Amino acid sequence: MRERAVIVIAYNEEDNIGKLLSALDWEDVIAVVDGDDRTADIASKYCEHVLKSREKRGYGRALIDGLAFAFSYGYKYATVMDVGTCDPDFLYVYTKDADIIVRARRGPIFSPRFLLSKIAALCLSIATFSQVKDATFGYRTYNLKRIMAVLDGVRSNGHSTNMEILGLALKNNLVVRYESVPYILDENSQLKAKDLLEALRCIIRLLFTPRLST
Repeated sequence: MRERAVIVIAYNEEDNIGKLLSALDWEDVIAVVDGDDRTADIASKYCEHVLKSREKRGYGRALIDGLAFAFSYGYKYATVMDVGTCDPDFLYVYTKDADIIVRARRGPIFSPRFLLSKIAALCLSIATFSQVKDATFGYRTYNLKRIMAVLDGVRSNGHSTNMEILGLALKNNLVVRYESVPYILDENSQLKAKDLLEALRCIIRLLFTPRLST
């Protein structure tokens, strides 16, 4: 069984994905390109496995497809990264004593996205009766065998998929550990109203999801 894959999720990243993948040239990398653009062609020059769709299906679908592929290919763990917000220097922050390692962003960064991420963490803490330090950042390492059953319950498709996976994991008694990393703001990322609505629906679903007893 293979030890760990690195899953890089990208969309419209022709100018940036090569730099990240070149920094990961010693890793087993799976690039998941959400849409049919030149990003996939560039990624294929750096890594063996490139998953792409003919049209944009959403971050959540790309994330779940990447995790499912890594599991089917025989990897035990997978670290998920986005282009532009994930520092490769923190790639090796992972241990085998947790089911999910969340790289929690630290501030202070006074931006709408950072503030909303803190609000999301507070809301998820309330919904799961757990201390959540970062609910939305996708820079995580997953124990694939443990997380696959959780993915069946995910209904989100945007970036709130990260929040829903973490919430379902906590309610299913998976072990989550947090590691602190610097906050990197992606200036090209735009906050959309539909993302906020999906996050709200996700929190409501989790509030009414029963927590399993150990």
